[in-house]
Amino acid sequence: MDFNEIPVDRLEPGVLIEVRANYRNAGIFAWPEKALIIGQKLAAGTITPGQIIEITRAEEAIAYFGRGSIGAEQVAFFKKANRNTPLSIMALADAGGAVKATGTFTFVGAVQAASTIRFKVGGRQVRITALTTDNVTALATKLAAVINADLDMVATAVAAAGVVTVTSRHGGEVGNEIDLRVDTKNEPIPAGLTITVVAMSGGSGNPLVQSALDAIANTWFTKLTTPWNDATNMAALAEWLRVRYLATSKLDCHGFVFKRGTFGELSTFGALTNNAFLTTGGLKKSPTSAWSIAASLMGIAAFHLTNDPARQLRSLVLPGVEAPDPVDQFLDTENDLLLRTGISTFDCLSDGSVVISRVITTYKTSSLGTADRAWLDIMVPATMSRIRYDWATYVSLMYPRSKLVDDDTDGANVQRFNGDEDPGTAVVTPKRMKASWAARCKLYGENVWIEDVTRTVKESSFARSNSDRNRLDGRPQVQIVGNLMVFAQALEFQV
Repeated sequence: MDFNEIPVDRLEPGVLIEVRANYRNAGIFAWPEKALIIGQKLAAGTITPGQIIEITRAEEAIAYFGRGSIGAEQVAFFKKANRNTPLSIMALADAGGAVKATGTFTFVGAVQAASTIRFKVGGRQVRITALTTDNVTALATKLAAVINADLDMVATAVAAAGVVTVTSRHGGEVGNEIDLRVDTKNEPIPAGLTITVVAMSGGSGNPLVQSALDAIANTWFTKLTTPWNDATNMAALAEWLRVRYLATSKLDCHGFVFKRGTFGELSTFGALTNNAFLTTGGLKKSPTSAWSIAASLMGIAAFHLTNDPARQLRSLVLPGVEAPDPVDQFLDTENDLLLRTGISTFDCLSDGSVVISRVITTYKTSSLGTADRAWLDIMVPATMSRIRYDWATYVSLMYPRSKLVDDDTDGANVQRFNGDEDPGTAVVTPKRMKASWAARCKLYGENVWIEDVTRTVKESSFARSNSDRNRLDGRPQVQIVGNLMVFAQALEFQV
């Protein structure tokens, strides 16, 4: 019998009872889900770049990032989708010399009948009352005033001679993502008046995310999103996520970065990375900013993949995310092609909401450049992370101080007595470790994370290293459960 607290040579009489946990029949260990938003802050934001703060309420982000900041909007959309997962934030300020994106609304003509005109800036609605006495200069002045009155808007405006110039509050390419539109779904533009919209552009000089990633190199986070989708930042994030998943790191984290764009632009964006731990996506001309869509999806994924990492996310609604106009929605054939380039896809419903179609990673080819779908769906890394975490936790708790011996030796059976089926944990052998693996796989199978348990356990192997007698090598096998994504049929009628 092995004891941790009772000496083997004690002479003093007494009843000594050592209390300890036996993890032999422990269920699945809880997954410590923890999300991180790295956002862009304004000068008024109180958070220091590199500082990590856990928050529980969306309104806290307003003070930390600054009102009207991208970071505050990211948090708001995450919290709409997920109020349960622990959320931390980090921030980067505008890069030195960054240029702010601008766009315009231009009024031409005259209002023939008083009416309300609705606009959207970055998905936030503003409206003005247009009177027959208002000339284009007056209309532009009104619009600029209501834009500036919305302190949570990620842009500001100035008016001059019938033109409203909208400027991102933040510098960098990220400002080009802000959507500008006249919202004619409910009310048309009044007769006699035309309003021309020039999309946001000209922003350049995003912050570099690498400094934030370096600050959390050894910190546990399972989900992460940033608003910067330029090639430099995407490459840095992809490499950071890859290293986190290595066996020597075991700090599994999944990233979410989105972009607003056409079919061609999103195809190019998806091709930037080839990473099993990064999800990219986007919509064409959605009123909702790309960073908000990414934060919303991360919230959904963090909640539902924690509940069941092997279950697809299809049909789940992204709260607060607005669908593009029907003319700007991707066709089924375009969505299929986008999936092949590493872009996750979504369905747009008639009520203007957006639901998940298929969430994938950007992994497309092996290290040899051959097409490979092994890591295609987000459920694959999610499930393997859960199994790896559970198995490593179980082994650490079951065999924290075990001696290692070969199978079928005297030491291998030293703990067995009186027919006891529990051999204890002082000694471990390859066969004993395989039995432990089989027991855990039974739990994974009962949770329907994996299938064909009997076969994969049989194919799993554990062996003591020939070169290091203190090392046990293993090659455990699993087959991740499938999901019903395609239902192909031939519906025939009899003649």
